[in-house]
Amino acid sequence: MSLNLLLENFKDPNIVYVLLIIGFYGIIFELATPGTSIGGIIGGISLILAIYGMSSLPVNYAGIILMIAAFILFVLDLKMPTHGILTFGGIVALTIGSLVLFKGGETFLQLSKALVATTVITTTGLLAFILPMIIKSQKRKASSGVESLISATGEAKTDLTPKGIVHVSGEDWYAESLEGIIKSGEKIKVVSVDGLVLKIKKER
Repeated sequence: MSLNLLLENFKDPNIVYVLLIIGFYGIIFELATPGTSIGGIIGGISLILAIYGMSSLPVNYAGIILMIAAFILFVLDLKMPTHGILTFGGIVALTIGSLVLFKGGETFLQLSKALVATTVITTTGLLAFILPMIIKSQKRKASSGVESLISATGEAKTDLTPKGIVHVSGEDWYAESLEGIIKSGEKIKVVSVDGLVLKIKKER
């Protein structure tokens, strides 16, 4: 198969649509799990091929805008969960955008309604499954990070005047006293965290 013949296949509306969806999925996966790069690479290549295919097809830009808006809503719901409200809006935008993506009445330019339905149903199912997992993961990350030290007790390893070193949860931390000088050996309690600096007071 020649390269030109292969590239011609990327001008089929259904193939372009699938590439577009894979591209968006890849970007979402990369944003949800930064550092893996796999989603970004696959998504980027798929989007480039989709754009190439759309360059020779009668694209309805309203459809493109709606699909982009849909996946922006999906990403926003992953980053700042709204209990599915943004995802619902994204599903509606994805459905409408898919149905009006291509213009023209010719049969070969029509997007398969079965493909659109499958995509929307699959996307809804994936997000319904993945969204709770990501929310749970974000909560677990917050509870296992430095924020988990709030209200923990420990001991001053150096004099805090007002800054110094404390020992909390089996580790030494840089800390700042919120109530004047704390002597080495005194018991302390973590009040808040500023970056990697513990804000502390004497334990009473």
